[in-house]
Amino acid sequence: MFLHNNTILTVFVLGVIATFIGFGIRDRNPGIILLGIGFLGILAAVIAKAIQVFG
Repeated sequence: MFLHNNTILTVFVLGVIATFIGFGIRDRNPGIILLGIGFLGILAAVIAKAIQVFG
């Protein structure tokens, strides 16, 4: 799914990493922020790929 565009792949992987790090420290404010940033990164990558495929 993400094999043909390195930018989208990078955003997706960094989003997953930020989500896992944020989940590990979710009891503190930086953890919640990282969860949100990771989620938004994954969401942006999926939306960008959907636009490329269907747009």
